Amino acid sequence: MNIDFFDLIYLLLLLTGILALIENRIRRVVILIGTQSFLLIFPVFQVHSITDYHSWLVVLLILVFKVFLTPLTMLWTIKNQKMSENTSPRFGFLTTMFFFLIGFSVALLIVDGLRKLPQSVDKIEVIYVFLVIYIGVMGFILRKHWLMLMAGFVMFENGIFLLTLILQEGLPLGIEFGAFMDSLLVIVSAIALQIRGVTFKHEVIE
Repeated sequence: MNIDFFDLIYLLLLLTGILALIENRIRRVVILIGTQSFLLIFPVFQVHSITDYHSWLVVLLILVFKVFLTPLTMLWTIKNQKMSENTSPRFGFLTTMFFFLIGFSVALLIVDGLRKLPQSVDKIEVIYVFLVIYIGVMGFILRKHWLMLMAGFVMFENGIFLLTLILQEGLPLGIEFGAFMDSLLVIVSAIALQIRGVTFKHEVIE
């Protein structure tokens, strides 16, 4: 694997985030979130040895919790709560792109000020990572749909995971834990929403 391959991976991570931000169908957003999470596997081997068992542990956690469990839980919530497919945007496409361009400018300034990066990591890749984080934040601001807020959180956490991964010398336990923390929060939130829905139905019947 050469650096050009990883440039493509980081670009795809950013593009899946942008598509999720402007997509108006929630099920497609969930698929894009799962795709973005799968792409997280490759940067693990960009900065850490393929023979390191910690690397494979992180990959396993990403596959189980981020790629499969989180999207399945979100789809299960959509089905059981009979949620609307519309993502309920607060602003239109042009406004969304305007906010994105502001974030892009800020990311350029931040990365330009970074002095030391791992030898295998290029500055343009760090810019992509900052933009993934920013897109996650935009998901909180620009959408009203409950599940889109959750999707924004997942994208935000994916970006934080990547940033921690490429700026750390080793592979600390915090990265491994962070690989599935957002999934646990998604599951807990989905169960809480389901319980609330069932309780509400009982109250209405009574």
